[in-house]
Amino acid sequence: MAQPTEAIGVDAVKQRILLDLDRCVGCKTCAAACYHAHDRMPIVQHSRLAAATLPLLCRQCEQPPCVDACPSGAMQRNENGVVSRSMLLCWGCGSCTLACPFGALPQDLTRHVIAKCDLCEDLTTAGGRPRCVAACPVGALQFVAPQEMPEKDLQLIGGRATGRNPFRRR
Repeated sequence: MAQPTEAIGVDAVKQRILLDLDRCVGCKTCAAACYHAHDRMPIVQHSRLAAATLPLLCRQCEQPPCVDACPSGAMQRNENGVVSRSMLLCWGCGSCTLACPFGALPQDLTRHVIAKCDLCEDLTTAGGRPRCVAACPVGALQFVAPQEMPEKDLQLIGGRATGRNPFRRR
């Protein structure tokens, strides 16, 4: 069973990806940048909402349900505070996909693994931005600290909430 995130003792990441709904044009450039940088793994999915197509991105929840649901221990919060997936431990059971209240964990049925955003740690640990944010041609994706976010966005990423989807019926 996966180790509960509270027991790991690592702070959550300092910055999160924030989507500005007013700017997003649904071009899927973010998905293309991510796909090519992560060995052709379809990490950024898009969802159709009324007339808009919007990216579904990992919220890096403070108490991520995906970590608690993973039976193999593949989902963990690493030493940098990023909730990530171990490719070697993941067998693609889909427990984390079902546990994610935001639908941000697509299952790659051909590889039998779960595609998981790692916030492009190779770039962000050096002070850069994730590839999806850098590639966005209209600036709809931003990489900001939680204290810079409006209160409504903090609740959606689980900044002061539990990571639960506020739109889900209970």
